[in-house]
Amino acid sequence: MREKCNIIKEASARGRNVFAHRRGWLTIENCKGASKLEFERTQTEESQLGGLQLERGNMEGAALQEPEDSLERVYDVVSRLEHYGIEEVLFYAAQVLAELMDSKDVAIYNVANRGYARLFSATSADARKLGNSIEYKAMGDMYDALVAGRIYMNKDMVENRPHMASAIYSGEEIRAILMIWGIPREKLTEGRMKRLTVIGLLVQREVLRANRHMASFRSRNRLEGTNALHEEAFMVLVSAFFSARDKGLTECSLMEVKTGYQDYEEVATAVACNIRQTDYMGMMKDGRFYVLLPNTDKENAKVVQARLKEQGYRTELKDVEAIR
Repeated sequence: MREKCNIIKEASARGRNVFAHRRGWLTIENCKGASKLEFERTQTEESQLGGLQLERGNMEGAALQEPEDSLERVYDVVSRLEHYGIEEVLFYAAQVLAELMDSKDVAIYNVANRGYARLFSATSADARKLGNSIEYKAMGDMYDALVAGRIYMNKDMVENRPHMASAIYSGEEIRAILMIWGIPREKLTEGRMKRLTVIGLLVQREVLRANRHMASFRSRNRLEGTNALHEEAFMVLVSAFFSARDKGLTECSLMEVKTGYQDYEEVATAVACNIRQTDYMGMMKDGRFYVLLPNTDKENAKVVQARLKEQGYRTELKDVEAIR
């Protein structure tokens, strides 16, 4: 007999995902792919991913072939994201995905516009092999699969493609791309595809919430008249990036811009013209002006330093621990 339970439903604004978590059941509906994923747990038998059934219309898919992860464990691991600051979620979502998909090589790309996506976090050098920016619409069958709401599996082991990929959607738009490498051809199974489907749907709410937060972060926390962040907000962001860097989830650099006798409004205007949209300017507790360069190691940071030097600004790369 099925357990009595409470139902919690969360739906995106356009109804893409309906998530119902009951004590004995978990149901996830993905309207984009016209699929329904339902797990059952009875009093005598705990359902595993191996007991997942996939329905398309009146068709039922076969059970997952890799039952080692119970639904409860999957849910518990994904739920860790709720314990991070919202500015940290996208870093640790990569770590969660790596653990649950049994891969050391996972990357998360945020869609920057309708054709390009930028790397936000990655768990290894191999996961960063496509670079900091990709033209995802030019990625052929991978793009076709994602835009249709399907999981991409690289069964032909095409070079410069992840072994698996999934997308995070908001309405009809792709907002983020989850890429997984390091999966042997023989493990590119229907069972693993279904596992990624479930994990992606569970992760989606936290990822979209984090993306919305970061999209408005500058406007909510900037110094008046500039795009530079005030001290408290900038320190939170710097701490999040460098903590993730120390765990191998991203690369970043912190650069002080010597302002001399100029006020910060004038400096911010000049610097903004020479950095990327994904870089952050702000003040720190020492009262000095800094630029946070995501996905930038020290060698690449020197390119930015040279550019600012041409504009008459002296800069210095800083160890964040010396400033905190």
